[in-house]
Amino acid sequence: MRLTEIKRDGWTVVRDGSFSSLGLCGAAAGLPILTFAGNEKFLRIALANADVAAVMVPAALAGAPALRDTTLGVAVVPELRRDFFELHNRLAADFPDAYLRPGFETRIAPSASISPLAEVGARNIEIGENVRIEAFVSVKENTRIGAGTIVRSGSVLGGTGLEFIRIGADGILPAAHCGWLTIGADVEIQYNCSVSRSLFPWHETVIGSETKIESLTHVAHGVSIGSRALIASGAVIGGSARIGDGVWIGPNATISSEVRVGDGARISLGAVVAGTVKAGETVSGNFAIPHEKFLREQFRRMLGAGQ
Repeated sequence: MRLTEIKRDGWTVVRDGSFSSLGLCGAAAGLPILTFAGNEKFLRIALANADVAAVMVPAALAGAPALRDTTLGVAVVPELRRDFFELHNRLAADFPDAYLRPGFETRIAPSASISPLAEVGARNIEIGENVRIEAFVSVKENTRIGAGTIVRSGSVLGGTGLEFIRIGADGILPAAHCGWLTIGADVEIQYNCSVSRSLFPWHETVIGSETKIESLTHVAHGVSIGSRALIASGAVIGGSARIGDGVWIGPNATISSEVRVGDGARISLGAVVAGTVKAGETVSGNFAIPHEKFLREQFRRMLGAGQ
């Protein structure tokens, strides 16, 4: 695909460029992507990303020196986020053979046990050997479930996530979820959980092998969870967060979008994590800080209250 082939009224193609898919400016897509940048910070990120082949910018950035020095494709557009996600939706709807991954009829291993009261889509689903899916589970398209995984009643796998773009008086634009959900082997997802598939066709939400997720947990689109993680009831993991191997996430903890949590870290119950958590670190509180610092501050407050 080329910018000159997909341009709309009101767009100015400053320099043509070819791309295979769309993605955010820092995405490690592994293929040439068209992205967008609304300010100089995100433009720098886009220009430093080897996978970015073309960029959409607002008129205010059209004269940026960095754009003159690059060979990337450049299009100036009037309504940046709207134009980008309308293009994403249009490519998914009108050019699926070029934009989406090849589809297939759902494949279910002979040893898988699926309740007759479960809903499994007819296309783009793979269910491995010895998988067990209980009653009232819903498995949506673009989902792969590894061998030996258990999905308890009421959970929804591969649904759409929260990607809506405000477009002024015209309302709110929903972005099509064209990505995938990949669940490793021997995972357990307990009752009434939701795990969203990713947004862009090349991308996946990932739950690593042997991870266990307790009831009423939400995993948003584009999240990556490593192997052997333990996630307690009521946790919320925001979009594109990256959770390492062997992580513990306590009850009702919230991890914000795009946060990185290192291997072996521990997120205490009720913590609200808005920044990077190092490997092996324990954090507590709202906003979460290292656990020892959290305890010291709590003791200081209690001592102060008693005076």
